[in-house]
Formats: sequence, structure tokens, C-alpha cells
Amino acid sequence: MNTELISEITQITVFGINLAVIGTVALFVIMGTVGLTLKASDFHPILSTPKPVFLGLFAQLLILPCAAFSLVYLFEPAQYIAIGLIILSCCPGGATSNFFTLLAKGNVATSICLTLLSGIVSVFSIPWIVNFALDIYLQTDDSVFLPVGESMLRIFLLIILPVMIGMGLRHKLKDSVVHRIEPIATKLSFALVVMTMAIVLFHIWQLIPSLIKDAGLITLLLNLIMMAFGFIAALALKLDERNTRCVAIEIGVQNYLLSVVIALGMLNQPLFAVVPLLYLFIMYITVFSFIGFCRVFRGAHLHPISPKYATLPAVNEE
Repeated sequence: MNTELISEITQITVFGINLAVIGTVALFVIMGTVGLTLKASDFHPILSTPKPVFLGLFAQLLILPCAAFSLVYLFEPAQYIAIGLIILSCCPGGATSNFFTLLAKGNVATSICLTLLSGIVSVFSIPWIVNFALDIYLQTDDSVFLPVGESMLRIFLLIILPVMIGMGLRHKLKDSVVHRIEPIATKLSFALVVMTMAIVLFHIWQLIPSLIKDAGLITLLLNLIMMAFGFIAALALKLDERNTRCVAIEIGVQNYLLSVVIALGMLNQPLFAVVPLLYLFIMYITVFSFIGFCRVFRGAHLHPISPKYATLPAVNEE
């Protein structure tokens, strides 16, 4: 692994703007877009059919970190891979999971609610889990840790505040205006994700073989294990097909941007961003494979969506 080249990721700039800043802005815009798609009625399914949300939260907040710690125990990877995997595992579901759920014809309303609720809990859980991992795996005299209070505030500002702003705008603006803005905001969010991915890929292209060799298997296994757990658990709980697809994707797609921001912007440890960066590319392969699997082999299981979900959220269906 070329550690010097990895460290240069911290110095990547576009038009003079640092990559960490770009990632922070992108994350804020993406979460704001999630808020723009939410309204009070979107939370009604949680009350009427709470099992998908409870399963998703249970898996994301407990099973996922436990799976990451277990894989680290079994594979004994380098410390930067171990810590990067833990950071990734304790981050909430990524906003792109809502887009993937839409492509998979899953329950978008449940996906958005899970993204928001897991984000709220992660404000409190991330600093403790990350610091626990640093205490265990970081074999160095340097004092590297996340200040709990400061980290909670920063994660709140990155995850919860933009959602609140988006929801506030949706409440204040007329529906006709929201319906015009929302598709644009959704496309902008996806474009920001793709742009960030392209920037990173351009700068680390020559490192891809080394990244795959060092961290590819353990990163892939975390993604596959969690998607499989979500899918099988949803089937065991007899969730409908749309919620089954939603839960599998929501559990399998983590907020890699937040992971990168934590590694680069909060801890100033570019090596900790290796796993999240690699996960980004692996995630796209596995999720689109899952979407293809659902459409080809489980299309007959997809029944017309219930009327109470038909407008949640309608503009995302464009």
C-alpha cells in the first residue's frame, strides 16, 4: 500500500476546494434533499407497519457493527483497515439507498424514514463506537480520538440539520413548487455522489489493485453479509416484497460520505478512508446485482403497492 499516495487524498482539491470540504457539502445537500422528500404523513407507515423500520434500525445499529468487529477478529487486517471498517459500519444508511430502493421498486417511504431515524441515533452512537475501535486497534502513541461532544454536534449538523431544513422548506412551500424542486434536488444529490466518486477514482486509480488486495474481501463480505441478513430476516418476518427489498438495500448501503468525512475531516487520518472509498465501488456492484436479481427472479412477488403508500413520496417516482 502506497501510504504517501493515500495521504495525498487529504490534499485533493477541485477549483481550490479540498475534497473533505466537497464531501461535507455534498453530504449536507444530499441529506437536505432527503428532508425535502419527507412530510408528516410519511411517518404513518411506521405506526401501521412498524416491523420494517424496527428490523432496519436493529440491523444497522447493532448487527452491522457486530458484523464488522467479527470480521476484524476473523481476518486480523491491518489497523487502518480494521478501524475504517468499524467507522463505515457505525454510519447510518446512505441517502443513495433511497434512490436504489426506488430503482428496485422497494418501499421508498420506509427507506427515507430509516435513513432519517438511523441518522438521529448515529449522532450519539458513532463517537462511542469509533473511539472504542480506536482504543482496541490503534497501536500508536499518537492520541487519535473523536471528541464526543464536538463529534455529536458535527454529525448533527451534517445529518439532522439539513433534513430539518429540507422538511421545513417542504412545509412552507406550496406543493406545486416542491414538486418542481424535488426532482432537481434529487438529481443534484445523485450527481454530487457520482462527482465525488469520480474525483476519488481519478486520484486513486493506480491504487485500486492494492486496495482490493488489502481490503477488498473484508469490505465485500461486510456488504454481502448485511444485505443477505436484511433480505433473509425480512422474509422470515414475512414482510411484503417492497419492504423486503427496502430493508435489504437500506442495511447494505452505508453513508460512505460520512465515513470519509469522519476519517479525513474529524480524525485527519486518510488511511482510515481506504475501506469507505473501496466500499463505494463495491456497493454499486452488489446493489445493482441485487436490483437485477429482484427484477428477474422476484418480479412475480411484487404486488401493486398499497394505496396508503401510493403517494409516499410521489415525486420520487419520476
